[in-house]
Amino acid sequence: MTERSLRGDTRGLLLMLGLPTLGLALAAGILTTYGPVVLLKVAHSPARVGALIGGEGAFALAIPLLAGVLSDRLPPSPLGRRLPFVFLGTPLVIAGLLLIAWSPTYAVAGLAVLLFFIGYYLYYPPYRALYADLLPLQLQPRAQGSQAVYRGIGLGVALMAGGLLLDIWQPLPFIIAGGILLATTLTLSPVVRARADCSGSATGSDPTTTVGSLLRNRRMMTFAGANAMWEFSFAGLKTFIVLYVVKGLGRSPAMASAVIAVVAVAYIGGAPLAGRLADRWGIVPVMTWAAIVYGLGLCVGMIPTTITPSLVLLPFVALAGAVLLTLPQALAFTLAPAGGQGAAAGLVDVSRGLGLVLGPLVVGVAVSGSSSFLTATHGYAAMWPVIGVAVLLSVPLLRRLDPSVSTALSLGGTRSPASSSSP
Repeated sequence: MTERSLRGDTRGLLLMLGLPTLGLALAAGILTTYGPVVLLKVAHSPARVGALIGGEGAFALAIPLLAGVLSDRLPPSPLGRRLPFVFLGTPLVIAGLLLIAWSPTYAVAGLAVLLFFIGYYLYYPPYRALYADLLPLQLQPRAQGSQAVYRGIGLGVALMAGGLLLDIWQPLPFIIAGGILLATTLTLSPVVRARADCSGSATGSDPTTTVGSLLRNRRMMTFAGANAMWEFSFAGLKTFIVLYVVKGLGRSPAMASAVIAVVAVAYIGGAPLAGRLADRWGIVPVMTWAAIVYGLGLCVGMIPTTITPSLVLLPFVALAGAVLLTLPQALAFTLAPAGGQGAAAGLVDVSRGLGLVLGPLVVGVAVSGSSSFLTATHGYAAMWPVIGVAVLLSVPLLRRLDPSVSTALSLGGTRSPASSSSP
């Protein structure tokens, strides 16, 4: 398949590649949003429920990088290098979902969450590396924008439909999530068959990347540090935004839902915009300006003590955040050593795990320590500068990355990732 024919069939290819993202996002959304409702019956404590669900960050610190590196080095097979990990992870995720729905004890619930996240992180990095296997570098920003739309749709469906399904029958949302994940995963089979004829791939032919070599790659580590800060900010925001609206501003849970809806709409709208902007101006410049706008906007969020100014500011800040959070994987692929796209995808999830672990913890400490002087919001306004400064601290790291990466992509270059990464 030539690059021209690949471009001509981009929409169909992105459709098949993106559907598993929808299934994964739906499954994760059901687990993290409605799983606690079920788990509370066996855990008997919100703290114990939080300890179970919060294990996601811990698993993200080890499994994704190993899965990604191994998928780069797996010998050829009829399933390719990536699908063995995808097909191994799928039944574990589904088993975790079903086991949660019928957990009789806390120990069984813990096993269910364990199975889910092991499967999830075995599946995700090798799956995302398929984007680098099948698409040339200059299409990566657009591809990641498309993937982000599927992610937003999956999460939105989980949030909106999960509660209704749970009222009908407690296991129903978990069964449906598992079925949709299985169906969307099966769409990858024809994609992998097409890979054999694809010559426009960004993947090198000599996968020699190891965990050690990746950790010694200064530019990849710079990227990982920046990505951890973005995920730190996003995790802190997700954890405390409802409490900020309900406890800090004294508004109803319905108003908190409206705020989340605004963020979701901005995310879905900003994802394809991110790809188009990166095509025109390059990944690094677009992410740099998005980080500046997003970080400053978050810091300003500390000032209002009523909901109206927040609602006026929120769409613009959320749009900048959507642009910023759409492009990290595309940037990782451009920086990855030749043949190391699976490792790069794993590194994204490892750095994400750091943010997931630290974001809620640091924001929670800041809120607790600020209640005595941020009395108008009972300390919850402290969330905004903490997550805003984290984003702004990523700007110098972005500027350290070689501008030629973004220049080459904006000019439609197809150079190997190896030429844009040096240990």
